[in-house]
Amino acid sequence: MHFLDGYLLGLGMIIFIGPVFFLLIGVSLQLGTKAGILAALGIIVSDIIYVSLCYYGVTAFLYQPTSIFWITLIGGLLLIFLGLKYILQPTTILDEKKEMITLHYISCFTKGFLVNFVNPFVFFVWIGVVSFAKENIAENPDLALYFSGVLLGILSTDLLKVFTAVKIQPALKPHILKYIYILSGILLVSFGIRILYLLH
Repeated sequence: MHFLDGYLLGLGMIIFIGPVFFLLIGVSLQLGTKAGILAALGIIVSDIIYVSLCYYGVTAFLYQPTSIFWITLIGGLLLIFLGLKYILQPTTILDEKKEMITLHYISCFTKGFLVNFVNPFVFFVWIGVVSFAKENIAENPDLALYFSGVLLGILSTDLLKVFTAVKIQPALKPHILKYIYILSGILLVSFGIRILYLLH
């Protein structure tokens, strides 16, 4: 029951349209299913780390003003950098070879991990989820099932985004893809500016 509750919560997080959404779509359209899956795995690994930090009480460190400042600064700059790349080089992205090489694998996983991990909004969401679970679920095995369900639900929605993007990609003409990349870039830059605004 706890696993199912967690899984449904994870599925419900699909309503959050944040930077990872546009990253997953962009990577999947550009490099295909494997790239999208690796980006999704990077995202879920960063979520696992956040769950561990929140559960074991390491959040006190992350609450420090200095820690929040650097996480926010790095997160905002990273999103702006990725967004500008999509805006300024959409043609280059379209022309890149689709064959996956080791560097592409590492890059996709790393992007997914970093974009999710340095987003302070993700941190606060996990604080809420973990706090709720600790207050309402007493037994450790049940907590493990609950968190596993949440993480699996999130991974399921991320993979759905990947497979959907790859499915529709053949029907999209190059100029439409170009506009999608530019729009994704604009939104990523907007998220980055919004995050940097938190520094004030």
